[in-house]
Amino acid sequence: MAIKAVIFDCFGVLIVPAQVMLARDFPETVEDFRDLSMRSDYGYISRDEYNQMAAELTGLTTEEFQKRYWNSRVRNEPVFDWINDLKKSNKFKVGMLSNISVWRLEDFIPKTERDRLFDSVVLSGEEGMIKPSREIYELAASRLGVDISECVMIDDLLDNVDGAERAGMRAILFGDVDQAREDFDRLIEAENA
Repeated sequence: MAIKAVIFDCFGVLIVPAQVMLARDFPETVEDFRDLSMRSDYGYISRDEYNQMAAELTGLTTEEFQKRYWNSRVRNEPVFDWINDLKKSNKFKVGMLSNISVWRLEDFIPKTERDRLFDSVVLSGEEGMIKPSREIYELAASRLGVDISECVMIDDLLDNVDGAERAGMRAILFGDVDQAREDFDRLIEAENA
């Protein structure tokens, strides 16, 4: 069956740890940040010292660094851009399926934005079931109004990818947005061949 819906996980895909964003934005500093984090974890440097040294590593001001990276998790804006592209194409329904409660999600993706980006949002905390249970994937497909075999799940955890596939979806293990988009494009090309 043709792919009619793309379903995104939240944490690890839409929202990622700041360390992942730092590694993506400043790949040459990965080892330096690992050392800096270790020094901070052991209490050898204060939070202010960490921020000052991190700012020096990135070339940002201390204030810019704190605003951009200090939160434990940050939005993965390239994924949000991809979702906007999918919505503009009018070829796919777009959903979110996440093991999270709605109150935690509100800090990262306000309801007004969720309503604009997603045709359906299924949150484990509201449904009383979690990934990788078959039933939650079935519910996500049903809420999108498509057959489960017409969905592609994008998730960063192998157990959830396997669960989606066992339920009858196609799935992509998310490493980064470029890889996931390429994998998705290959699935679409295979469908059209």
